[in-house]
Amino acid sequence: MQADRRTGNKFIMRGAWLRSKEMEEIIMTLSMKEKKILYAYGCLSHHNTVTRLKWLTALTVDPEAKRRMLGLARKVETEMNESWYEDFYHHLRMEMDEYRRLKRNLRVLKSYTDYEEDLYEEAV
Repeated sequence: MQADRRTGNKFIMRGAWLRSKEMEEIIMTLSMKEKKILYAYGCLSHHNTVTRLKWLTALTVDPEAKRRMLGLARKVETEMNESWYEDFYHHLRMEMDEYRRLKRNLRVLKSYTDYEEDLYEEAV
């Protein structure tokens, strides 16, 4: 399997099957909301993740959220092959862990810089 890369919200992974020597490319576009849902409810098993997403769809009351959840369940089920899902899941976890760490650092940074905004408003 070759290195993967991300461009924007697209997850692109390339891999070569040893039997057929063919190159396969998987492109899956996810929004940040979809990534957060997969981060919270996904697991290493492709089948279990799809089943959970379908159960969550059944339990969701809001029609707009229900439509988004069902769309995500179908996207994971149809666009992602089970053999690639485990790698995809690990990359998603690493990306979302980094996102949460950066968001936390930004909150800390903002909490330390609030006093400067107050001083600026007093000076003007």
